[in-house]
Formats: sequence, C-alpha cells, structure tokens
Amino acid sequence: MAETSGWQKLTRSGSFSWSLSLDGLRSKLAKGLEVRVDEPEARRGDEIAALVVVSEPERLGELEVGLVCTEHYDEEIHTGNQGATTRTTSKAVAHEAWQPLQGAGEHSVRLAIPPDAPFSYAGSCLSFRWEVVARGRRDRALDARASHEISVRP
Repeated sequence: MAETSGWQKLTRSGSFSWSLSLDGLRSKLAKGLEVRVDEPEARRGDEIAALVVVSEPERLGELEVGLVCTEHYDEEIHTGNQGATTRTTSKAVAHEAWQPLQGAGEHSVRLAIPPDAPFSYAGSCLSFRWEVVARGRRDRALDARASHEISVRP
C-alpha cells in the first residue's frame, strides 16, 4: 500500500492550514506592500479612501489597487453514485474594480462602491466580504497581496 503524504491527507480531509492556503502565501509575498484604511465603513454608492504604501516595487511586479467583494456560499455536492451529498463552502468574486499604481512611496486612492453592489453580510450559508486590496502581479509567479477588510452598509 502506498504511503500518503501530509499534503494529500490535508486535501482529502478538506482541512487547509493558513500556511498552505493561496491567500496566506500571497500575504507572505507582500513584503514591501501595505494597505491602510482610516474609515473602514461606508455605504453603497460612497467612496473609500485608502493609502497604499509601496517600499519594494522592484520585487512586487506590476502594481494595482482595487476594491473586491467576495461571496462565500454553501452548496451541496454529490459524493457518489448513490445520490449522497455533502455541504461545502465555495467562494466567488461578486465585485472587483482595479486601478494601476506606479512605483515606490505612498499612494492615496479613492475607490467607488457601486450603489447596486452587495453589502457586507456574515450569514451561516451566505456571506459577502469586502476588502481594499493591493497586489503585485508577476509573470509566471504567485501575486503578492496585501489587504484591509472594510464594511459596506446598505
């Protein structure tokens, strides 16, 4: 019988530690990239002001800042021929809008929240999470990513 690696055990069980998640890796790559938001609460149709601090642009790649809303939702998936199902949590981007950043320094940005966008919500089967995200996009490599969560009211 073949030996099962730790990674295979983790993926089969559906348990991922923070250090193995893609978001965790992107955050670790974000040295030299920071996002600050003084007023992290706004209404739909308002703007969010943010400060993006870039201290090492040469290692981060093409820089962007954006406003991202991620929807987390429960869904049933079929697990076999017998009609058995299990419930899992999936995610999808509900809104994203990006703008470029140029070089090192402090960049003040204003990001518009669409008036018809979902508002922040943390339910048991459906949630919407908003973030201001700065990322460094690199060819054939994982993006560096720094973010700050915000709250969008109706």
